Amino acid sequence: MKVLGVTACPTGIAHTYMAAEAIESAAKKAGYEVKVETRGSVGVENGLTDAEIKEAEFIILACDTTVPTDRFIGKKLISVGVSDAIKNPAGLIERAKEAPEFTGTLVKEKPAPKPEGEKKSLFGSMFKK
Repeated sequence: MKVLGVTACPTGIAHTYMAAEAIESAAKKAGYEVKVETRGSVGVENGLTDAEIKEAEFIILACDTTVPTDRFIGKKLISVGVSDAIKNPAGLIERAKEAPEFTGTLVKEKPAPKPEGEKKSLFGSMFKK
């Protein structure tokens, strides 16, 4: 089974590639074949082909910028920000399995709830009581 992803952030440097690596790692651990297109500062890398899109079980968009989505109509698709993919890629894959088929109207999912006991922010972890 194949999972596809697209990652992009406004500057197209670190977070684009961190999200791609997180999705790839989590998908492989879950037993999927995976390919992630990155849209970074150097342009599109690892672009998805029409044949790959046709074969995909579902598609994960982890983007904080606009990307072309018409090519994904009729596929299960979930759209989140890059931070969601970085923080909880395994949970994202589970949610994506149940995603509705994309009809052409992109709806960004709310971030997944943080696991119990996880720190709320960097500052919260710096100032323990």
